[in-house]
Amino acid sequence: MSSILFEKKRVDVNRFGVRLTAILVGLCLSFYWQALPYFQQDIAAAVSLNRWLLPGLFSAGALLASGLAVFFIRLGDWRRLVLIGGLGSALALLGAALASGALWLMVCHGLAGLFAGLGLSVVVSCLGDTVKPVSSFAWALFVQALMAAGLFFLVPVFAPDVDPQQVLLALAGLAFLTVLLSRLLPTSGAKRLSLLSSRNSRADRQLLQVAIAGLLIFLGCGLFWSSHQLQFESVQPALGLGASAVMLLLLARVFGALLGAVVAAHRGFLLPVGMAGVLVLVAVVLLQVKPDKTGYLTAYGLLGAAGFFAAAYLMGLLAKLDSSGRFSPLILTIPLLAIVGAMVASAMLVSEQSLQWLSWSGVVFWALGLLFYAKVVRANGQLLTDHSVQSS
Repeated sequence: MSSILFEKKRVDVNRFGVRLTAILVGLCLSFYWQALPYFQQDIAAAVSLNRWLLPGLFSAGALLASGLAVFFIRLGDWRRLVLIGGLGSALALLGAALASGALWLMVCHGLAGLFAGLGLSVVVSCLGDTVKPVSSFAWALFVQALMAAGLFFLVPVFAPDVDPQQVLLALAGLAFLTVLLSRLLPTSGAKRLSLLSSRNSRADRQLLQVAIAGLLIFLGCGLFWSSHQLQFESVQPALGLGASAVMLLLLARVFGALLGAVVAAHRGFLLPVGMAGVLVLVAVVLLQVKPDKTGYLTAYGLLGAAGFFAAAYLMGLLAKLDSSGRFSPLILTIPLLAIVGAMVASAMLVSEQSLQWLSWSGVVFWALGLLFYAKVVRANGQLLTDHSVQSS
């Protein structure tokens, strides 16, 4: 008989209401990144800071929280963790809205990310415990991508009447909303941590390989995103790219995430991600041989769709192989680390040669990540299907 650290009355994580609540909590706590493009420049300029510093501190705080959550995510009450995360993030963002100096602003953004990362660690753990984690993560990414497209459409309508302080207050309100939503979450997941469970060195190695694969592929996506952000300002006047072009790129991400939710793991874990890798290579080559409006939109559309599509499989693979659930916060840690890396690249690399380097480096990272990914998938065979029974 195994000894269980915590025995709680648990809610089935596969219920539609639980998954929807987890996705909404994730959306509220991550909305900072959604609003980032529309207010980071104004806030940073007001206190003479680099525009990537404040979002970098928020992301670093979330990264730290998700890394620490590995040690307690299966021991604590998930409702209380989300409540603490939402309330702490809301208060920190409120402090940022009222801040009058650069140092206080930096501290508040870092703390907001720290508490948000705590709640987001619960979200990815909850979605990872479902019977079909690939589908669960794909729907979460679909909602995120759809919201990004909606914001791009709505912000120009309201932007003239909204200042950065009001944006921070709105973000604080969304973070506080998770305090109410936390009551609809389970107190713990479908996986239970046993004191008598022995360490499996083979399983640990495979989880490490998946983590490396995820880091490489997400870093590749981050480099593509950085090159797009840097290149867009220079090619927009020359190619005549307007709001409709940006909307098409955002909708490509929506399509990629939706395709991941529909396909899930019905075609296995390897073939879909391999095909996404081929699309990445085609996109980067297209940027070199067809540097016009059509080539630009097609290439970055393919990159966005492939990135959101593959992300669900990477997250789902790690959740599938983590039988104890103790490493589930890595599902959040890995893309956050890539985000921070992309921000550093955006802040440091601005020349035309750097843009070429960013694109081809992204391809190299994708290729290396796929090698690690394919090795783990082949080693596990039939285990990796969304129809397999999760351990409880």
